Amino acid sequence: MKTKRAPKFKRRPEEVGGLRLQERDIEIVRLVQDFRFLNSDQIKALANGSEQKILRRLQKLFHHGFLDRPLSQIAYPLMGTQKMVYALGDKGADLLAEKFGIDRGKIKWNEKNKEVKDRHIQHTLMISNFRICLELALKNLPGTNLLFWEKESPKELKDYVYIRDLQGREIRAPIVPDGFFGIEDPKGKAYFFLEADQSTMTNARILKKMIAYWNWWKRGRHTEKFGIKAFRVLTITRTEKRKENLRGITKKADDRQRGSLMFWFTSERNYSLQKPESILEPIWQTPKDDSFHSLLE
Repeated sequence: MKTKRAPKFKRRPEEVGGLRLQERDIEIVRLVQDFRFLNSDQIKALANGSEQKILRRLQKLFHHGFLDRPLSQIAYPLMGTQKMVYALGDKGADLLAEKFGIDRGKIKWNEKNKEVKDRHIQHTLMISNFRICLELALKNLPGTNLLFWEKESPKELKDYVYIRDLQGREIRAPIVPDGFFGIEDPKGKAYFFLEADQSTMTNARILKKMIAYWNWWKRGRHTEKFGIKAFRVLTITRTEKRKENLRGITKKADDRQRGSLMFWFTSERNYSLQKPESILEPIWQTPKDDSFHSLLE
């Protein structure tokens, strides 16, 4: 006799049995809250436990309302095999407020998750994948650690700078990175802004974004705002072809239009959850030449 399978997107707690919260469950809920969206592979990479146990706990946490499964991923089968994506549920928000004092606010997470678009989920998962690989790689490197990670586009991370457009007019250009983080190793501290490219921006918008970073640096706004002396802009792309396209566009971002070592590019094919240390290998290129660089050089 076949065991009845619980539905994927409708909660049926009676079909998965009771839930007695474990420390691992609380860890999983907090991870999902921190990253906003995580798929099951990403959660398995971060949480303790075997694959089967993690998947079983995720099922229970969803059906009992601690985690949510955004409905927009119902369309995933049309795009091939995809891992289940999780977001914070209302009971999960209540749990974190009680355990850690995290502001519960008035947000109805279950309702908010229904409204989120697939594009936003995929963008967030792209950022999460990079961050997870980085955290795992640095964890295994003695004397090196991640100083901080600022989440995607919080208010305090945004800024702007005035630049000249092609007609010579002064326009306001936003600085809205997808992430900001620092790394400390025996040589010192280094700071990075992350851009996760989904191949949706036009060449003109990409160039405007990079020119904005260049002028922001020239005017010392990074020092005024964050107290840092230097930084790099890391851009991750879906494909190698897109990476090469963006490298070519960014050659025009600096004053001499020869390409700057400020801008670094790689594609997702060059690192993975299965080999997170690859994020620190020479997989990065700049617009200046065709040399490969490692993140900690």
